[in-house]
Amino acid sequence: MFALAVVVTVLLLLEVVPSAATQLPRLGVALARLDELTRLGVLQGRNLWVVTLLGSLHTVGAVAVIIGLWTPLVGVIGAAIETLIFGWTLDRQLRAGDRGRALLAYSIFTTSALAVLAVDLLRVG
Repeated sequence: MFALAVVVTVLLLLEVVPSAATQLPRLGVALARLDELTRLGVLQGRNLWVVTLLGSLHTVGAVAVIIGLWTPLVGVIGAAIETLIFGWTLDRQLRAGDRGRALLAYSIFTTSALAVLAVDLLRVG
């Protein structure tokens, strides 16, 4: 079960770490992608607090899923944070009318976070 936990955690971290690393310093590429997905107007200077919040939450989630390799309950918390972030992004996309391939990336990211959540929950119990 530990090997499976490592695999799903690494797959999740492949998305989470770059997101945190680009959102915290508010890099242009992160702002453009977030604005494209969520339509929050961050490129126009609106709702910039969301960028900092998401970067901070991604950082906390990433650290928690790494710790979760040895303490599965902490991994559950981290995976839940990531699931909420990715789920929120998907919700924003759906509300904006995105369909089909536009939803693929964040559907995969949400599934990855749910996989870590499920594996760590099994390891807790």
